Amino acid sequence: MQHSSTDSCWFSPQRPPGTAQLPALLLAVPFAGGNEHVYRPWLPLLPAWLEVQTVQLPGRGRRFHQRNDLSIVQMAAAIVTDLPALIAGRPWVLFGHSMGARIAFEMLHLLPAALQPAAVVLSGAPAPFLPPTTRDVANKDRAAFIQLLRDMNGTPAEILQNDELLDLFLPMLQRDFTHVEQYRSPPDRLLLQHPPCWIFGGDADPDISGADLAAWQQCFARPVPVTLLRGDHFFIFAHGAALLAPLLKTLATTAAVQPWSTADLL
Repeated sequence: MQHSSTDSCWFSPQRPPGTAQLPALLLAVPFAGGNEHVYRPWLPLLPAWLEVQTVQLPGRGRRFHQRNDLSIVQMAAAIVTDLPALIAGRPWVLFGHSMGARIAFEMLHLLPAALQPAAVVLSGAPAPFLPPTTRDVANKDRAAFIQLLRDMNGTPAEILQNDELLDLFLPMLQRDFTHVEQYRSPPDRLLLQHPPCWIFGGDADPDISGADLAAWQQCFARPVPVTLLRGDHFFIFAHGAALLAPLLKTLATTAAVQPWSTADLL
């Protein structure tokens, strides 16, 4: 079995494990409310030599009965603790969207140089030191919060139209939103020297401006390309190839991956 199939509750493999360890790893961190399956539509875009894992956050999926009370910083620390066994000495890349981008950013600050990813893509989040949105989700009543979810266009209609599902889903999601609103990175942190980072956003995202995305440059020592793609906050599902391209191209240059066929690179 693959050495990276750890017993950690924080990781969820997105492909059946093979008989040998694959030479590289993609770790994807979900957005608020997202479970371990949210990035599965991307699997056809990914080469066979890449192991694909998502972060399994508390309060959903197989961790449904665990309250999602951990802050963004606490989640990042817990993930980093279990990460060395998953990486198993291989080159790896990191993706995070929205709340996932914030968790991924905190992971970068916690990881030692030897465990840093080869590349990272962060999307759908303003620079982490900027003031959070003023939605005050923690104090919204049920109707107002459901309307917010409709406006954001990221929650499946079958959930929004089903009171029983909402009863299960809303408390977890409201806590996720509260974690995002309470999170703010200190503005005077040391610049991240590694890894290379790409920032993406939706050109019709009502809460995140181009300036909010460009401000990520103040978190990294090297230039950070910023790209606006067509769409709202959940533009990622229409632009998987563009988001994955920097990660795959970076991995293709590593010695561990070069012996494998890269004909299916984007």
